[in-house]
Parts: sequence; C-alpha cells; structure tokens
Amino acid sequence: MAPQVSDAAFAISPLSAEFTDRTIEAHFNHHLLAQTKAQLRTALLFCAAFYVAFALTDVLSLGFTADTLLLFGSRMLVAVVAVGSCVSNYRHPHSVRRLYATASLTEVVGMLAFVPVTLARPEDLPWHAMSMGLMALVVYVYIPNRFVYSVAIAAISSFVFVLIALALGRLPFDAMLTMTMLLLLANGFGAIAARRYHLIRREEFRVQSVLKNLSERDPLTGCHNRRYLQQELLNMELTRARRFRLGLSVIACDIDFFKAVNDTYGHAAGDQVLVSFAALLRGMIRDNVDSLIRCGGEEFLLVLPETDLAGAVLLAERMRTALAASSTQVAPGQAVGVTASFGVTSVNFAVVTQRFPQEALLDLADQLVYAAKHGGRNTVRAQEFHGRPTKPAAPVQQAVG
Repeated sequence: MAPQVSDAAFAISPLSAEFTDRTIEAHFNHHLLAQTKAQLRTALLFCAAFYVAFALTDVLSLGFTADTLLLFGSRMLVAVVAVGSCVSNYRHPHSVRRLYATASLTEVVGMLAFVPVTLARPEDLPWHAMSMGLMALVVYVYIPNRFVYSVAIAAISSFVFVLIALALGRLPFDAMLTMTMLLLLANGFGAIAARRYHLIRREEFRVQSVLKNLSERDPLTGCHNRRYLQQELLNMELTRARRFRLGLSVIACDIDFFKAVNDTYGHAAGDQVLVSFAALLRGMIRDNVDSLIRCGGEEFLLVLPETDLAGAVLLAERMRTALAASSTQVAPGQAVGVTASFGVTSVNFAVVTQRFPQEALLDLADQLVYAAKHGGRNTVRAQEFHGRPTKPAAPVQQAVG
C-alpha cells in the first residue's frame, strides 16, 4: 500500500531545485514526461533550424571557401544530433534518463560547434558574444533539462568562450571586460529563471498530489476511501484481472459492537480502535499489491489481486484471529478488545467471462458480512462470485464470539 502523502515528503533541494525524495522526483518526472518530451522536441528542432540557417552569415563573412564548408558541416552536425535525439525519445517514450541525456548531448554539441565559428570569424567576436549569451539563455530556459545540467553546460561554455576570446586578443581590455560581465549577467538571469521555473513546476505537482491524496484517503487511518475504490481502484484491478484472466478477491470486514465502544469509552477511544484495526490489517497485506479501503464508520475492505478464494479466506481468518487476540490502549491502564466479522468473495476470470458491474462484487461481500453478523459475529464467511447476483451460502468458518 502506498504511503500517505504529506507536505514534509515534498521537500525541494534549494541547490538542485529537485525533490529531495528520489521516489517523488521520479514520480514527478514521469507525470510530466509526455509534456516535457513534446517541449524538448519543439525546442531542439527550432534551434537546429536556426543553427543551420545562420550558415548564411558564414557565407557572407567568408565567401564560398573551405572554411565555410567546414562550418556548414559543424552546423549540420548539430541538426543531425537534434533530429537523432527526437527520434531516440520517440522510440523510448517512457525513459526520463534518455530525455535528459539527449537534451544535454544536443546542448554540448551545439556549444562545441560554435567554437570553429568563433575561430574562423574572429572579427565578429562581439556578435559571437551576443550569440553565446542567447545560447546560454536557451540552455537555461528553453530546452527542458535538469537544472544542474543546464547550469553546468551554460556556465562552462561561457567560460570557454571567454578563454577563446582572450586567446584571440581582438578586443581591448574594456570591451573584453564588458563582454565578460554581460555573459555573467546572461548566465545569472538564466540560472535564476531556470531555478524559478523548476521550483514552480514542482510546487504545482506537490499541491496537486496533496489535494489528490486528500480526496482519495481517509484522514484518520490513512487508508484509501470509498470514492477512490469506486472511481479508480476496483475498476482498474478488475480490468487488469479480466485482461490477464487472473483471480481477484475482496474481503469486507466490520468491527463487532463498535457502537458500544463509542458509547462506553468515548469517540476518541473509538478512533484509536479504528486506527489500530487499520494498522493490523495493513501489516498483514502485501505492500504495493493489495489495497486497504475504509468504506465508512467501522467498515473496511481489502482488494487482493491475483488471490483465489482459499487464499483470501486464509488471510481473513488470520486477521480475525489476530484482532481477537489483541487490544488497543485507549487510556493509561485501560485497554479495549474488539472482534470483527469478515465477508470474503473472489472472482476467477479464467472461468468468468461475462461482464458485470463492480457493485455486484461489493454487494456479495457486504451480504457475507451481514451473514457473519447474524451467524454469531467474530466469523469469516466466504463464497465464490460467478459473475451474477447471488445470495450468501452457509458459513465457511465460524468461531465462538
């Protein structure tokens, strides 16, 4: 079962502008993967087109020479890498790592390809400096990438450009200083804008996740609620089981005489009993496979994928026995013990082929709980679901209580 979402889990590193929890960061990246890939594709193709188009300035500056041909080759290399990156991402639509790798590769190749342009046209150094500043801003803001990668690529490229400008010696000291400061300014504003963008996107994801969690979970026990069960979970599990012809079981359970607990010990004590009961159930199911739902009041439901009726009955009996043997400390020196009634049903899609509403499965589980209540409580009753409405059969197991 997935952990309950809280604001504390969404801490963002001020340096990397990413979630400190790597699992949440991975969820964030996959959540926006399709959108980010579309943005990257547009950015790379747009930049590649203009990179090649600027070959016209090489021709106007150098004429039709061997150097012009060399520069055109370097510009075409950038375009080829950009197109290849788009193709690679298209063929691997679910890879976040490939997305950032191709973005970084194209940026690095683009910066390296600018070196021969600068060396072949040293008299245009001020224009090259302007181009470098624009390219740095594109790396920071326009091409989707990790913040740390953008900073490293843009800052190192700008530093290398300054070193080349110094080696060429075409600018006086004051012009050189001005150019360097302008590049620093471009990198500074670019880094600030990129960091703000990364933080805003993650803050939006945090708010959406917390709100979604609040709409799907019971605030007292941390279990999923009935809304999530009926609108998402059960339909998803039934679809999966039907597709692969698997079994699916549900266990409905209801605490016996829970009203008496509230009347005798108070509602705060009743809440503690509910929390303890939910913790007991949660501790006996498979993490990230089975699901625990609080349907309301003292009623809970477990959804068990790839589980047959015999396995579900065995689990329900273990839960019944463990609950009956335990107690909840509701006050110093005061413990409350409760029992519960369980209704278990299972559908085997290797046999059941007809369609049925998900409510039919839940209704049978509820009827089995009521039958367990009428049969003496602290009891497990079970019945196979055959895809059509049916009445509960005789009890599978019964204990004194």
